[in-house]
Amino acid sequence: MPCINYFQIVGEVISASINSIAESKNISYESAHREVLNHLRNNSAQWNSGRQPQIQYEDPLCRIAYLYGMVPANANLIEYVLRTDRELAESIDQIHAENGQINICAFGGGPGTELLGLAKWLEKRNLGYPMVVDFLILDQVSEWLDTWQAIQRQMDLRLRRNYGANRNSWPINVSRGFCPFDITNTENFGNLGNVFGQDIYIFSYVVSEIFDLAPDLRRTISEIADRTPSGSKFLFVERREQRWVNAIERLAEEAGISISEPRNTSSNMDTDEEKTDLGQIYYDVQSILGTSYNPRITWNAFWIIGTKD
Repeated sequence: MPCINYFQIVGEVISASINSIAESKNISYESAHREVLNHLRNNSAQWNSGRQPQIQYEDPLCRIAYLYGMVPANANLIEYVLRTDRELAESIDQIHAENGQINICAFGGGPGTELLGLAKWLEKRNLGYPMVVDFLILDQVSEWLDTWQAIQRQMDLRLRRNYGANRNSWPINVSRGFCPFDITNTENFGNLGNVFGQDIYIFSYVVSEIFDLAPDLRRTISEIADRTPSGSKFLFVERREQRWVNAIERLAEEAGISISEPRNTSSNMDTDEEKTDLGQIYYDVQSILGTSYNPRITWNAFWIIGTKD
């Protein structure tokens, strides 16, 4: 059984954070959970509105709601893509064999969803050596840094407990970075030289999250593709709708990126994941609050692999 478990890690982060958030807001523990539920409902309505979603990520309880409702399934989806797409997995292995590490940049990565998926995929592979990963998250919401660090700590604690203090015995050895960054503003690039030269760029639900700013997003990706080495990979993961396929095809054409055919997936989380592992917040949302709002455990998505020519 892998030590990286999405619901358990997210539950531990929520449990460690919720009391301090309630205290800083001067509200009760139950009231904090009620606010989380309100954010869950609002976020769902925003994502299904047909408009660019307006999510209040600056509010710490909104970020808790996102952790509760979305992060485990989205991390599992990234893991699914990695274990299913042979071309991408072979590219990762080849780069690591040649360079001794792999450099990955996640745009809009927020709490570190993509790193969780990568870590569990590598642990399950049982390679017999640690894959060295330089992992950079860029996100406009600087407040995600606190959550990102909390997930880092929980992941490291689990790896240390299962594999010992020597990081060379871990399945993944990560150096991590977080940088506040507006993906639609290329003027910021002058201060982000380390963005260029990455081996893999991940855009998970980014296109649909900011589609009203599509021209700005296309300029950003074109700028990255212009400066990054040939052979760099771009992983796009999105909701399974033709308009997002069309949007990715257009931005790839403008950026000079060759892309694969879309690969569809409609599935659910792995059997070793159990939503009750979220802990007290799960039971509060189900009982104390007199409602039933389960975290998402399924997805209906597609992914496309782009390659810099």
